[in-house]
Amino acid sequence: MPQTIIVTFKAPAELVERLDELVRTGVFRNRSEALRHALVILINRYRGEEFASEALRGGNKDALQVT
Repeated sequence: MPQTIIVTFKAPAELVERLDELVRTGVFRNRSEALRHALVILINRYRGEEFASEALRGGNKDALQVT
């Protein structure tokens, strides 16, 4: 995985509780994994599937740069 950066944000308690349920039931190992997955889905939707998938693998170092 490419270099990671810590991102802090606020979310409604209900969303975090649902996220934690996904972790508790084993869908994801932890919150970070779930949120990375969600970001890839979001980016794929708006920028193209190959864009986010390649960035997650570290194949395109500039792929996640905001332009």
